[in-house]
Amino acid sequence: MDSSTWVDHDARPIPKPKERRISLYGTMFRQALVEPISHAFDIPDKLLWATAPFGVTRKWQAANVNAFDEVPNSTWFTNRNHFRAVTTDQIRTGPFDGAMPAKPWTVSDLKKGGFNLGFQIKDAEGKKWLVKLDRKGYPRAGSGAGTVVSRLVWAAGYNIALYQAVTFRREDLQFGTNASSKRVATGDPPLTEADISVLLSKGASSEDGRYYASASLFLPGKPAGPLDLHGRRKDDPNDSYKHKNRRELRGLSVFYAWLNNWDVKDQQTLDMYGPDKERGHLRHYLLDVDGSLGAAAEGAKPLPYGYEMRVDFPWTMKRLLTLGFIEEPWRKAHQESGIPSVGNFEAKVFRPPGWRPLEEVPPFRKMTPRDGYWGAKLVASFSDPQIAAAIDAAHYEDPRAPAYLLATLIERREKVARYWFDRVAPLDFFDVEGGTLRFRDLALDLGLTGPRQYEVEIDGSTSNDRDSDHRHISSTQLALPSGAKSLSLTLSISGRRAAPVRVDLRRTKAGLWSVARVRHA
Repeated sequence: MDSSTWVDHDARPIPKPKERRISLYGTMFRQALVEPISHAFDIPDKLLWATAPFGVTRKWQAANVNAFDEVPNSTWFTNRNHFRAVTTDQIRTGPFDGAMPAKPWTVSDLKKGGFNLGFQIKDAEGKKWLVKLDRKGYPRAGSGAGTVVSRLVWAAGYNIALYQAVTFRREDLQFGTNASSKRVATGDPPLTEADISVLLSKGASSEDGRYYASASLFLPGKPAGPLDLHGRRKDDPNDSYKHKNRRELRGLSVFYAWLNNWDVKDQQTLDMYGPDKERGHLRHYLLDVDGSLGAAAEGAKPLPYGYEMRVDFPWTMKRLLTLGFIEEPWRKAHQESGIPSVGNFEAKVFRPPGWRPLEEVPPFRKMTPRDGYWGAKLVASFSDPQIAAAIDAAHYEDPRAPAYLLATLIERREKVARYWFDRVAPLDFFDVEGGTLRFRDLALDLGLTGPRQYEVEIDGSTSNDRDSDHRHISSTQLALPSGAKSLSLTLSISGRRAAPVRVDLRRTKAGLWSVARVRHA
């Protein structure tokens, strides 16, 4: 990838890779215990930590950013909402043109793996879907969360499966002639209508006999297994960067903190090979975001989720040292919404740096302030109407749910933006018009601050010498000095400690200024 490009050409045809198969419990054990312990006893890392006051950093910067401190479009990510606003209709529709499973549904198999109850179907148009039931007593909890969060994740730029909140009746289900024979061939007991009846008895239903569920459309292509969120895929020549060093995966930590997607592991991703069966390429998808907001497979999420990891050594030590008298944030937070379709979700106690998934995956652990700022920029790009459109797509029947979720997500969005924009100056989208540099203050755009002033250090080069200049400006534009061949600007916010932004400018062959490089923090 050329450093100035906006496209990472990682869709070259490759032979079909072997499907990657990994153990769910093995992954959970590695992420919850092995990697944290290994990280705790990483002696070189701790030596670097001791030198942090002297300006030595422990973390490598993301490997796949371009000259403008952005992530190029690729098979992993497509720049969408923070570059050009996605319309509310597009958000409401979601990926894959917002297809819906046409009835009747032919049940082909039971759902395999995971904790959600469900089954596979082929709809009346021949499309394959995975149907996951909402748990009894929590209609629209998981299915609503998956629908809302998948829309926002997609609009941000990630590849994600289509999730639809649906209802159906028992008579909408029928059985294919090969469903049972297929299961017998794989060593499973035959599928019967009694199996489905048992499943439905555990699902959420309405008084008029409708069942509540999430329907996710099968992805196009052939499955090649989940990502390895640590290293590279050795059988994919297009996979140039260790996944823990990809900015879109590091910044996802900030985005998921906003949405409280607490269930993050390799199995929540999937590589798909296509479009040609023999000479295609891999496209990388996120999956299973129904464990978000206030929901979980069991209905409402357990209270510690989002505040504490499954095996959390720091909190374990705090409890030991205080003899259990410390009060954890999840106990202080009033998460119980009182709305079954929302579950346990709040914004008052939420602190962006204190958010925790159940297991901390390597990209999240490797995130730098520059990556965190980029993730916050994605979060801050969503307007109130856009968030409302994502919520509207879930078709909540409880009228309290949309208002509660909208207010909570807006408050969490502003907390995320304030936290990161206070640490990295949110000055971005630099452009030169004539002899004037123009930029945006993202905190000002979001209404988090009023008009403010900026400090600019200008280092320029002429044909004979180098000169430096300091300017104090009160708007988001700067008249550039003439005569220099190149300029390096360091911009900061007056009276604030947020890390500055460096912008390099170069003359074009026509003698005009152009932005050559941007680096935050």
